[in-house]
Amino acid sequence: MGLFGSLFGKGDSPITDPDRLRDELFSAARAGDTNRLERLARINQAAILEHFRSWQRVPESVRANPAAIQGYVHCMVAIAQAFAEKLGRPDLMAALSGPPQSNPLVKWQAALRQARELMESLRYAEARTTLTDALIDSRGLSGTGVDTYLPITHGCIGECHFYAGAADQAVPHFEQALALCERTGDTEGIAAYLGSLFEAHRYLGQGERAAGYAERMAALLDAQGVNHDAVRWRTRARIVRSGEPLNRIVVVVDGSTYEVDEVRPVGDMRVKFVFERNRITLRSAVVHTERGKELGTAGRHEEALASFREAAASDRFDPHCRYLEAFTLLHLGRYADAADTYRRVEELAPGWFQCHSDLWVADQLTLGRLDDQDFAALHVLEDGQISSAEKVTLAERLLKKRPGLPPAQLHLGKNLARVGREAEACEALRAGLATDPDSDVRTRLLAELATLTQDTSERERLFREAVAVNGNLVAAASAALALRAA
Repeated sequence: MGLFGSLFGKGDSPITDPDRLRDELFSAARAGDTNRLERLARINQAAILEHFRSWQRVPESVRANPAAIQGYVHCMVAIAQAFAEKLGRPDLMAALSGPPQSNPLVKWQAALRQARELMESLRYAEARTTLTDALIDSRGLSGTGVDTYLPITHGCIGECHFYAGAADQAVPHFEQALALCERTGDTEGIAAYLGSLFEAHRYLGQGERAAGYAERMAALLDAQGVNHDAVRWRTRARIVRSGEPLNRIVVVVDGSTYEVDEVRPVGDMRVKFVFERNRITLRSAVVHTERGKELGTAGRHEEALASFREAAASDRFDPHCRYLEAFTLLHLGRYADAADTYRRVEELAPGWFQCHSDLWVADQLTLGRLDDQDFAALHVLEDGQISSAEKVTLAERLLKKRPGLPPAQLHLGKNLARVGREAEACEALRAGLATDPDSDVRTRLLAELATLTQDTSERERLFREAVAVNGNLVAAASAALALRAA
């Protein structure tokens, strides 16, 4: 028997009917009979090359059955591999994958990358159009690639709506993304979209719905054995359901977050106090605020003001851009405008940083009871990069000009303590309390004095009063922890 006889086997001959040829090839592929598949490929090479592209269209009888589709694709790949590996013809494999620009999954990946770049540039409407077109192009596709990209696409569309300030329009897309991840068992995706839906409903002021997603997140984390995080999410559910405050302090200990009343200080425990609002800040506001801070640091206050106002326009609930806007207005000498803006900050987030005392200063400047030199001195005392001894001198100079000025008394007391003059510090702090300061400065005076006094009963009384006044949220939270540690 000659070479061809041994390769093809007795009776092998070209198959002229394309449907029968496909069926024979598929039969060999399903059986894993690589020798027979190679024989059929060699003797029918021309016909296979002619008809392969038409076979790429999955028959109607197969399309309704996902398992049948997968089997059909497996057979087509096996034929293409036989041509590439045994006949040195990569044509069919190239036809299956297609050029990158024509492969629907490659195009989908490119659309997601482009959309993410647009979102990073805050071009949410353009990103949404790109993503919507990708969804339209993906209709009729199936497989693991679709399972991966479809929830991501809906999630990104949801982000585009959310960060453009339309949380209500984001919700359906987050819900669709969540449902798709639940269908495929993608726990990472489930967690991501439960979190997105929690924040969307929280932003919309829909506490009950937000609480429901927080509880689902807790259940998911419990199933994964992440018990502390599960407890935290249940706490968040309880708080949003009962009516979350516009602004409060939470405590971070070793990277984990707690409510103030959940923490009992032990030993030299290091804690960090963090503001927690009832809404997250939209990314566009964050970006414009950071730009405004850069401009303000460079002394370009008018441009900084424009950036802060652009941030405020993009997120009607964000207090921080408005807080920095008010501070910029003080630098520009527009005291009445600054006072009005500080009042808006207090409406959005009561107790935001030192807003209340800053508002008091703005009002005093507006009334002419303080001047721009006084404002500059107070700014240095609060945030200036000079030594404590220098701050003592500056505070004493300011108090000589403005006797009993409450914030100056606070900074004098704090800095006297830092240079080891505790008795004088206590005297300065008590003098500050006697001036009837605003609630922010009063809370800080009480907390500072409580840490210095040697009288334990007075210390407890001062801490309790600081908690009750709660004018400065950080000082009040610190006082609450000090009481719990006693």
